Amino acid sequence: MTPIDSRHRLLRRLALVCTLLMLATIGLSAYMRLSQAGIGCADWPACYGARLGEPPSADRGVVMARLAHRVVAAAALLLVMVMVMLSVAQRPRLVREGWLSLALLLLALALAGLGIVTPGARVPAVAMGNLLGGFAMLALCWRLASPAPAPGLGRWALAGLLLVAVQVALGALVSASYSALSCSGLVDCSQAAQVTGWDWRVLNPWRVPGADTPLPLHRAGAPAPWAHRVLALGVLATLAGVALLAWRRGRRAEGLALIVLVLLQAVLGPLQVAAGFPLLLVLAHNLTAAALLAVLAVLV
Repeated sequence: MTPIDSRHRLLRRLALVCTLLMLATIGLSAYMRLSQAGIGCADWPACYGARLGEPPSADRGVVMARLAHRVVAAAALLLVMVMVMLSVAQRPRLVREGWLSLALLLLALALAGLGIVTPGARVPAVAMGNLLGGFAMLALCWRLASPAPAPGLGRWALAGLLLVAVQVALGALVSASYSALSCSGLVDCSQAAQVTGWDWRVLNPWRVPGADTPLPLHRAGAPAPWAHRVLALGVLATLAGVALLAWRRGRRAEGLALIVLVLLQAVLGPLQVAAGFPLLLVLAHNLTAAALLAVLAVLV
């Protein structure tokens, strides 16, 4: 094995470890975000939104998750710095790995900066930034851990990637704007939004939630879950097409993974609503979306 082959192999192994660290980071971050939003709180659903405007939760579970999150995130940042050195600082430079590692480093630094303002932040934009940044890092780590990619699927995979990213942002907006209990199914969301006059201000990520609407039954927030559910139909159709195209072009592992994850997400979405948003199901919904984004990243 040549020295450059050894570097490629080492980078892929480090990237795989980084992928696992990012999965842990995303899970811990989601647990803290959802717990502080009130998902899974005692006396559900009356307690939903009761902590709005209060300091960050001092619950033992959240405190331990916050500590673990800092340790895992710091380990991921250190690992990313090592990958940058391996791919860029040594000659010959590994161009593909270098660009991916540098992108990871920029994202990690941006998330570290965002983490300073996250505790106590009330605007949904902060939660959305944390979520999308973590998902993007996971996708880049998984792409770096994969061998040099075969020809991608072009516009179809890119369309799926962008749709999933928008859907993830909408999901974060639903929880951060305290709109999860605004309505149940698509029909109920349409009726609730119509009754309250389709107040699209709830989609503004810089608007402080709950300032002019009663919680927890935030009926005026129905346009947020309505948009999330409508886009879900487009995401499912698009990803089914991407999976079929991947299968036909010999990318069968990725195609099968997409089908399994899409079916799982199609079950988890309605199930968490019907079950009253239990925290474990909502966390599973988040992690499945992260896995979808990672698979799509190697198909673009």
